[in-house]
Amino acid sequence: MDGSAMVISAQERLADVMAAVVEVAAESGESGTYTAEVARTLTAVVGKVGARIAVEAEVRGFRSGWSEAMELAAGAPESGAEVLRMPSSEE
Repeated sequence: MDGSAMVISAQERLADVMAAVVEVAAESGESGTYTAEVARTLTAVVGKVGARIAVEAEVRGFRSGWSEAMELAAGAPESGAEVLRMPSSEE
């Protein structure tokens, strides 16, 4: 199994975090321990994890795009991509 098959999408990761936060909030509510502090803490968790997921997704997208560009620049024929050059405004 290659590494790409194990990569979880950013949307799936955030959905997992949200599910866990909702579960903690529900259990806290059922036990009578849900407070404003619990709500702030859970909100902070979602904010921090969400920000980290967004940054990782951007970096992964950049690396993927950069690798693809380098393959094209090196003339890798197996990529199957076509490079189109836009005419400059000076032409």
